[in-house]
Amino acid sequence: MRRILQILASGLGLLLAVPAIAVEPFIAPAVTAGGIEVDLHAIESVPANTPVVASFGVPFPRGSIPTAGLAQLRVLDGGNEIPAYIEGLTPWRHRSNAALDGMSWRVVLVQVEVSFANPVQARRVRVEWGGAPRTLNRPARATRATLWAPVTTGSFAQADNVLEPRVYATLPAAWLAQGVLRHTRTLPFDPSNGPQRDDPATMDAIASWPGTQEAERALKNNFYNVINEDDPGVTTGNQCPYKTAFEPWLYDRAATMHTLYLRSGFLKPLREAVRHSEFYRARLNASGGFALNPSDNKYSFNESLAYTYWLTGDDTFLPAIGSTAGAHDSTAHAWTQNLGFWTERSVAFKLMAHLIDWEVSGSSARRASVDAIVAALAAHQDGVPIGIPASRIDGGWYHTGAQHGDWDPAAYGASTWMTALLTDALRRAYQSGEDAVTAQMIRRSGTFLRTALRTGASQYGGTTLAPRYVIEHDGSDFASTSPIHDEEHALDVVAALAWADWFGALLDQRDPLLAADITQLYQTYDAGVNFWIRPAGPASGRPAFRVSPWRKWGWEHRSSDGLSWALAATAGDELFGSGFE
Repeated sequence: MRRILQILASGLGLLLAVPAIAVEPFIAPAVTAGGIEVDLHAIESVPANTPVVASFGVPFPRGSIPTAGLAQLRVLDGGNEIPAYIEGLTPWRHRSNAALDGMSWRVVLVQVEVSFANPVQARRVRVEWGGAPRTLNRPARATRATLWAPVTTGSFAQADNVLEPRVYATLPAAWLAQGVLRHTRTLPFDPSNGPQRDDPATMDAIASWPGTQEAERALKNNFYNVINEDDPGVTTGNQCPYKTAFEPWLYDRAATMHTLYLRSGFLKPLREAVRHSEFYRARLNASGGFALNPSDNKYSFNESLAYTYWLTGDDTFLPAIGSTAGAHDSTAHAWTQNLGFWTERSVAFKLMAHLIDWEVSGSSARRASVDAIVAALAAHQDGVPIGIPASRIDGGWYHTGAQHGDWDPAAYGASTWMTALLTDALRRAYQSGEDAVTAQMIRRSGTFLRTALRTGASQYGGTTLAPRYVIEHDGSDFASTSPIHDEEHALDVVAALAWADWFGALLDQRDPLLAADITQLYQTYDAGVNFWIRPAGPASGRPAFRVSPWRKWGWEHRSSDGLSWALAATAGDELFGSGFE
């Protein structure tokens, strides 16, 4: 048996024996006073010993910094305060609790002027809050014209007309992992997982890493593949065509890069996330359609745009956050049997886009839309709309094959991997509502997902536990559709199951069957990582770290970032002191 999930394995007996535990809160606790080290990195065009303004956002757990507390946020260089421009970018909003809505800052903009004696080396400053008042201020907010410069090297050429900040700021991974920007808390990378691409031969020789490090290594190593830095021997035809093809952008390519940064604190994924967000933003039309596939709103995302806005403070991204949300306005979220089209993915994308637009803008219309989508999904899962069979397995959002396209037109079924996308969006909704209805929807989705798991012949050899691609409402496989043993969606589905278990613990309604399935399903993903590593691939022009199709990197990793935290939290581990006092 492969060694897997040390965190889970150590607590498996507890999970099966005890129906409820006290779980860590979904929202990270406030840090009302403290400090973090911030590393500033100049890009290649910044000359030595020349003043340059660094502009960056600092995320704060809810309740950490009220408006009055902005006067106590200061920047130190070598222990000495330096002039800073400080501005609240986005408050913490709440859809159901007026006492929390807008009462503290979620992201604060910081701008300071520094120079680099050696621009190749990072310059460290310290951001502190909750203590002595700031005494040195910069007079005005610097704008893009002075802060950003053309990209001329690496992932984009000068002809691509992509801009990036002249100075990047990287924050500690432990601070970023608190779920302030991405909506779920996570655990930072293990210190052994450094920023460089791993040796494929070494990775191939290690059957399984402790905990969830297999997934974290794959997130990083496959990142180098999707930006075509896998190996010099990879031929052009086997490289990712992200400048000319829309497929690599599905599931928000740039947001997945941000996810890597928010787990690791590494500069390179942050830089690529910002560059790709800028490439994407500049190719959106007024209706929020992406130029490489403007008529398909599956390619209209604003998650990456919001993260880039929050981490750089560049308000050039604001109109695009709204227009991409608008691209989903016509998508039906309230299911009826007469709809011509309805999928879990389409509603997930709409909910996520409208949520983020509301989080950034505070629009009352977007807030009302989010509330309406959540209410419609709750009714749908309850089987209230006419037509949904009463004999269904609980937890799915069942609809017809004619509406979805992957099974018998008149039959009712649901998609496992699309459910994982939908419950990720619902987790973001829960962050802003903290309501029992949303919590129950996520918990109940675990019953549907567990029912869809099957043990079958594996493309990796032997047998594995994996979700079916789709199943019927009663839990069976469609008779006229070849069952798909969907090992390639093991990671996103196991993350959805782990969060269903966490919400079960929160609600004191845990499913005792989930723990063993979570362990086995992660084993399936783990086996797949090694199966797709080809150390000898570049000798024949193929990537050593294989990603196929290119969108797979996004579907696996963007929504699974909180897996490690959910597992540790439901195992009852002591996860956090603030560490930033």
